[in-house]
Amino acid sequence: AEAEDTPIKASPKKRGGSRAQRAGPSKRGATAKAAAADAGAEGAEGAAGDPEGVAGAEGEAAGAEAGPAKKRARTKKAPEPAGPVYEVSMRPPAHEGPATRIMSWNVAGLRAVLRKDSRALVKLVERERPDIICLQETKLQAHMVDELQGQLGLPDWSATWTCSTAKAGYSGVVTLCRTQPLSCSVGIGKPEHDDEGRVVTTEHERFWLVNAYVPNSGEGLKRLDYRTGEWDLALSAYCKALEARGKPVILTGDLNCAHREIDIHSPKTNLKSAGFTPQERESFTKCYMEQGFVDTFRAQYPDVVAYTYYSHRFNARATNRGWRLDYFLVSESLAPLCYDSFLLKDVEGSDHIPLGLVLKTG
Repeated sequence: AEAEDTPIKASPKKRGGSRAQRAGPSKRGATAKAAAADAGAEGAEGAAGDPEGVAGAEGEAAGAEAGPAKKRARTKKAPEPAGPVYEVSMRPPAHEGPATRIMSWNVAGLRAVLRKDSRALVKLVERERPDIICLQETKLQAHMVDELQGQLGLPDWSATWTCSTAKAGYSGVVTLCRTQPLSCSVGIGKPEHDDEGRVVTTEHERFWLVNAYVPNSGEGLKRLDYRTGEWDLALSAYCKALEARGKPVILTGDLNCAHREIDIHSPKTNLKSAGFTPQERESFTKCYMEQGFVDTFRAQYPDVVAYTYYSHRFNARATNRGWRLDYFLVSESLAPLCYDSFLLKDVEGSDHIPLGLVLKTG
C-alpha cells in the first residue's frame, strides 16, 4: 500500500474495537512467515533486537579468547555500578488522588509474549491498574490484529494499531486505552518514515500521547545517518507540532538510545555500538532535551542505575548488565505532575522490561 502524506486518522472504535494501518489484501503464507519471524527470528530487525549488535561489547564475555572451554564458559563479573541500583522499593507510596497511569513495554513479538503467558497483559493491569498501555515491536501484520486483540484479555479496551508494510514480522506498535481517546492516528505524516509502523498517537483530555518505536542504527551502524539525520529530527518536529496545538506531549516507547553513561552497563566499550554512539546521544539531546522534554525517570532518580533492556545472552538480566533504552519524556509543563516513573524488572517475557508513569490529574 502506498503511504499517505498525513497520519491515518482513526476515530476510536467502540469498546473492544481496533484500528489498524491496512496494507491491502494479505498474500497467502504471510501468517506463516510472520509466525516464523516470531518463533525463530525474533531479531527480525537485525541488530535492532540487540543494541550491542553482533560485535557489541557483550562479546567480551563470549569466550572469544583462546583457551580451555572451561574458562570460556565463565561468566564475566559485571562492572561495579556507577550509583545505587534501582529497586522497586524505591517507589513512592501509591498515589491515592486522581491520576492517569500509563504503561509502556517493548514486547519483542506480541504473539511470543502471549505464548509464554496468555495473561501477561492482564497481570500488568491487575498489578498497576493502568489507564493506557503502549506496546512496541509487536511484529504483527494488519490481518493478524483482530485475532490478537481478542487474545489480550482486555475485551473492553479500545486499541489503535499500526503495522509495518515494509517487511513482515517487523516493528509495529499499539496503544490500548481503558476509555476512548479523543482522537487517534498512526504515523507522523511523512511517507518516507511511516511504512515501518513505528508511531501511534492518541489524544487525551490533558495531553497528547505518542507511542514510538525508534529505528535502531543497526549492525555496522548502517542506519545511523538515517536515524540521526532524518528520523530523530522528524519525530521531534512532530511532537513539537502537537504541543503547538495546545496540549503538552508525553513521548514513550523504545527510543533506542542510552542517553548517558549511567544508562548503560559498560559505556567505555560501547562507544561504537548502535544505541550509544556519540551521534545518537547528541541527537537525543538536541531533539528532545533541548526541545523542552523531561526524562521523567532521570528527573526522579538522577544518580540511580537502572536498565530497561537486557540481552538474552550472557545472563545479562541476572547480572544487571543492561541498557536504558525505553523512556517517558514529557513536556516541561507536565513534569511537576509526574508522581512516579518506575520500572518492573521482575516482569519477564521480553528482552525489555515494562515501565510506567503515574501522572497526577487532580
